[in-house]
Amino acid sequence: MAEPRVDALLQESRAARRLGRLFRIERVGGFDRRPAATVRRLIERRGALLEELMQFENRRRSLAVPRNAELDRAVAELASELSQALNFAQSRVDRIGLDLRIRQGEGLGTGIRNNANGRMLGKI
Repeated sequence: MAEPRVDALLQESRAARRLGRLFRIERVGGFDRRPAATVRRLIERRGALLEELMQFENRRRSLAVPRNAELDRAVAELASELSQALNFAQSRVDRIGLDLRIRQGEGLGTGIRNNANGRMLGKI
């Protein structure tokens, strides 16, 4: 019975590390230079890895296998990557929102007036 326990821990830690790598690739801009179809497949793979990781955890718990140091490190690295990916995504959403507001005419006035009526010409 020791073999399935070790195998479950090994598979779970490998899945956590692969999932962390996919989040890291996105965070460092690896998705930016890939075709949309490839990005979609990578995101789908990330979702599949998350499902797989949850199945491994359920199996490990059903076998009553305690976590080991390697699995704890892999999960800690994954948690760190998720936190950084969340911060990256939030800053990207904020940047896109700012760009959209500027394109819609919101922003600071340039101070340049069109005519005697005082209509502003532009915003920055």
